[in-house]
Amino acid sequence: MTAIMSGGVREAIHDALVKAVREIGVDGEIPDLELGRAKVPEHGDYASSAGLKLARGLRQDPKAIASRLAATIRVADDAARAEAAGGYVNFRLTDDWLRQLVSRITPGYGGGDLGRGERLQVEFGSINPTGPLHIGHGRGVTLGDSICRLLAFTGHSVQREYYVNSDNTQTRRFGESVYARLHGKEPPEGGYTGDYVTELAGMARHDLPGIESLTQEEAEPKLRMYAIHKMVERIGASVARLNVRYDEWYYENGLWEAGLPQRAIETLRESGHIKERDGALWFGEPNDEEEDRVVIRANGQPTYFASDLGYLLSRFEQRGFNRVIEVWASDHHGYVPRMKSAAAALGFDPQKLVIILHQMVNLKEGKMSKRAGRFVTLDELVDRVGSDAVRYFYLLRSPDTTIEFDLELAVTQGNENPVYYAQYAHARLVNVEAAASERH
Repeated sequence: MTAIMSGGVREAIHDALVKAVREIGVDGEIPDLELGRAKVPEHGDYASSAGLKLARGLRQDPKAIASRLAATIRVADDAARAEAAGGYVNFRLTDDWLRQLVSRITPGYGGGDLGRGERLQVEFGSINPTGPLHIGHGRGVTLGDSICRLLAFTGHSVQREYYVNSDNTQTRRFGESVYARLHGKEPPEGGYTGDYVTELAGMARHDLPGIESLTQEEAEPKLRMYAIHKMVERIGASVARLNVRYDEWYYENGLWEAGLPQRAIETLRESGHIKERDGALWFGEPNDEEEDRVVIRANGQPTYFASDLGYLLSRFEQRGFNRVIEVWASDHHGYVPRMKSAAAALGFDPQKLVIILHQMVNLKEGKMSKRAGRFVTLDELVDRVGSDAVRYFYLLRSPDTTIEFDLELAVTQGNENPVYYAQYAHARLVNVEAAASERH
């Protein structure tokens, strides 16, 4: 039983089948015996077309070969019995073996050492920290966390990271919005108008003495970082309600303080991948300008891409991850080739930068917007539905399928709600477990 649990019952059946093939006289190379799950329950649990596959080499009737194999096969621990059916050999798992298997199942059952401790990072859910998480953000958070769990379960050494954008156009507008509310004014065009911005301004007035007397140029960076730290705390609390955790909250400004983007740009300049044109710095292939992308604007302001170049150095070179997995919303799909090219240009294997895209989440009642303050927060959703049901709903569909989130359906206690079936199955399993405890 222990050997089969560690190697898998399919492998045990396959080994027994191959041994039987040798015993009936096959000496040379054995063809693919097509062992797999039986297509219909009447044929058992597993099936192989071994009789048909060996007929030509043995010059015997496939039915006779299958019958000889079925009589010869002995699966370890008596886990399965073989039966001949035409030219096929069918396998049925035995009741005794299944009962023993159930009694041995403990937390971690089914896991393995596929990863052999491979050190990798999964960066997911890294939304601009300019407001609360809403329903649309929950998908990437849940998907990324599930990927981490599966990788850890299969023997990988996983680091979970949230990349905190802290020095880009949107976060600067966020800081400017808090500054405006601090002085009782409306946020600038393109700024953030939600009630939480006014709340943050009030907190800053209390926690940052003298902030009101500073000019906007002096106050904005302080207010921005203060507000971002507060939002990161709230984001952390929100994802924790979904049983999601991060090992690292990695701030963008830390890259620049460590000189990583600057070093990446210099490296790419030396290799010809960074070119100066119209007063700006551009990234692209040395002899091709059609696909070039701005790294540093003509006014000296870095783009997102400049920080991302440094972030590649941070993860692959400085921190030494063997692979990096990014979980992005599909509206970033155009960024994938650029990041792969940047990784290659910096000397890293682009295949080790794995980018998983997921489609968007639409709220049935209308579009969501952090800037306008019009959204259903992830916290509100968890309050109404519960964390397990929320995770189930997000993972119910393939990442490449758009979700239309029907909030009313999600809280319905009936057959039309897909979460209902999971809850019903859980209730039944609890009853089975309770009944088994009483009888044994």
